[in-house]
Amino acid sequence: MIHGTVVGLQARIGVIICRLGRAEVEIECVVDTGFEGFLTLPPIVVTDMDLPLRCAY
Repeated sequence: MIHGTVVGLQARIGVIICRLGRAEVEIECVVDTGFEGFLTLPPIVVTDMDLPLRCAY
């Protein structure tokens, strides 16, 4: 079960990002009801995890 909060009119949940050999990072995310299967991460997390940067315009 996923637990979250409502702030204003936004549903929010905490997502834990597990990084190999590093401490876990929890990021508060806004739940998008039109979810298409993607997760948007802050640029600092992408850089820190050495992930490829992808942009959809």
